Amino acid sequence: MKMGMLAYHGRAFMFGVMLLLCLDSREGQALEPLDAKEDVQAFDLGEVVVNAERSGPETPSTITVVTADEIERKNGRNLGEALNLLPGVVFRQSRSKNEFYLTVRGFEQDNVLILMDGVPVYQPYEGLVNLADIPTQNIAEIKVIKGNASTLYGPGALGGVINIITRKGTTRPTLSLEYQGSDYATHQVQASHGWKVGKLSYYLTGSYKTSGGYSLSKTFQLPPDVLASMAAAPTNPASLRNTPIPADSGKRDNSDYERKAITFTGTYELTSDDKLGLSLEYYDNEYGIPPGPVYRETRRGFFYFPRYWRFNDFKRYTVNTTWESKVGNTLRLKGRVFYDGFNSTLDAYDDDTYSTQNRIGGPPSGKSKYRDYTIGGNLYAFWTGISRQELRFGVSAKRDVHRENFLDSAYDRLVSDTYSISLEDEFRVSDRLKIVAGASNDIFAKVKREQVAYPGAAAGNNVYSFNPQIGFSYDYSPSMRLYGSIARKTRFPTMRNLYSTGVIGPLGDPDLKEERSINYELGSSWAISEKVFFDTAFFYSDITDLINFDNQIGRFEQFHDAYMYGFEASISCQLNRNLFGRIGYTFLQARNRSPVTISTDTHGTLVYTPTDLPYRPAHKIDFEFRQDFDFGTKVTFSGSYVSSRPYYNHADTANNSVLVAKREKLGGYLLTNLKISQDITRHIRIFLSAENLLNEDYEDLYQFPSPGRTFWVGMKLSI
Repeated sequence: MKMGMLAYHGRAFMFGVMLLLCLDSREGQALEPLDAKEDVQAFDLGEVVVNAERSGPETPSTITVVTADEIERKNGRNLGEALNLLPGVVFRQSRSKNEFYLTVRGFEQDNVLILMDGVPVYQPYEGLVNLADIPTQNIAEIKVIKGNASTLYGPGALGGVINIITRKGTTRPTLSLEYQGSDYATHQVQASHGWKVGKLSYYLTGSYKTSGGYSLSKTFQLPPDVLASMAAAPTNPASLRNTPIPADSGKRDNSDYERKAITFTGTYELTSDDKLGLSLEYYDNEYGIPPGPVYRETRRGFFYFPRYWRFNDFKRYTVNTTWESKVGNTLRLKGRVFYDGFNSTLDAYDDDTYSTQNRIGGPPSGKSKYRDYTIGGNLYAFWTGISRQELRFGVSAKRDVHRENFLDSAYDRLVSDTYSISLEDEFRVSDRLKIVAGASNDIFAKVKREQVAYPGAAAGNNVYSFNPQIGFSYDYSPSMRLYGSIARKTRFPTMRNLYSTGVIGPLGDPDLKEERSINYELGSSWAISEKVFFDTAFFYSDITDLINFDNQIGRFEQFHDAYMYGFEASISCQLNRNLFGRIGYTFLQARNRSPVTISTDTHGTLVYTPTDLPYRPAHKIDFEFRQDFDFGTKVTFSGSYVSSRPYYNHADTANNSVLVAKREKLGGYLLTNLKISQDITRHIRIFLSAENLLNEDYEDLYQFPSPGRTFWVGMKLSI
């Protein structure tokens, strides 16, 4: 951290603390933990699957609930940071825009269904959302279902489901203000207020985050052969030469951001059995995309080209209306109608000044405008009219619309519909044994394809998928639960997978098939004592037509026959009244058994059989230790070890007339984090945190460095 910036934040921080102390001064009152002031309640209408009594696991799978307190303890500022310590979950930078995504048991994020209060969260074209864009200040809890989630969730959940449940107001009005600061002019301010007045409860949040970028552990420079390839890359004779990406020293170039968010969650109780809910979200972002190389084909061979991109406008707005009714003593109904819109402008620039857009070839610079939205709804019924059984029925439909233009050309328009009908039966064979069986019938309809580059091209055939599953849960003893399941899961290709033109981004493939997986899981939860808990799960996934995005060449590949297997284990212990510890371990093997084909226009076809699925670590160790002191100090020490990850390098700069497939590895790394907080008064907390404490130099993606050591200082006022 630069000393001048540290001094600046220190002065502002101390001034704020002194001001709040003066405003909050009281005599004769004992110090009460700040957490006691925050009664966090979840917006229960945001749940998708509930059983009759709203208790117990919804499905025989590995389910972890991350609470608001746990998120705050480790200073999780976005969704990815809130989940990165879970076994089987890896949070990393990835894809062509170098944004932040996660994997679950080896499945990429586009194979994991992410929901916000039951609404799928993704850009219709990409099938993904940058997790750095989802703040945490309005989150009550995050339910992570790894493996075989209920059939009611529908398609897209090969690797599981992550449902973010927001907060709702309580009978005691609450107000929270928080500030955090770091180096490179990084400031984050957020406020929240909630209350329940009679039958109406609401929770309102707002945040503003800005930063000049993040620091690197050391100077980063692309290899000389990559820079030489960039300098030699052909361009349109009337256009500009390519500018090789310069070295980054200290701060990562073009990693700045400005993010604004407003969210609202409201519930109105019509009667004791009938509720209405409304969720509103608005995000207004602008951020840079750190420069990176892409290996592209030209008539003269393959060359590295630099990418200088920025999202100078990125807006998202969501409306989610929900209702729930109890009909008699045996039937519960729940419905939802939602709209999720994205408007963004991606600017491709000529060079690292990010000021001109004059290149007309190789690839061109200019503006790409995206206008996307998803509109849909679902209806669920839960019936307990038969003894020892609960029948669950679901029907859902949504429409994805993507519009895009480049350099103010005519808009491309892509439309697809997804439908799902599901039925599930939970049968209690005995007080100890429960069987859950169900199936979903899912349809992906390719409705419209209008693209300037491909006039008259067909959208393709519709896709139909039947996905059954069965599982069990057995209480072996009052302290041990065993569970297992087998399921067939399907994920349909995204519009980008199918139709991307490759002008400034990746090249799609209309012939890509839907991804399918048969998942097997066997696990247990064991309360060894009142203070010690041990969880473990074994999993195996037999995958057909797995879609992989190769970031180096900007193409989608399909692994027709792949599999992943492994196990997770974690032990948590309340060592004493104020000391908690948890250690988790994940073992993963991600393998391929089929040839992969990469076709080119003029330089032949590469056919190779990779043994590994790229960028999946074989080992991951997570740890977290929390110590609370009676005088208001809290210390959280946490971290992860991620082992080496294989990938395939397709570039041979010495012979750029062909693509190759050289198996290489990114080195393993250890990340450690520390947060110390102190309750100053009943309402004021100050804190200091350090991330990547050892300043580890590592890459999550080949040729893209990750953040170095970062310090944060902050304070929070809760009333």
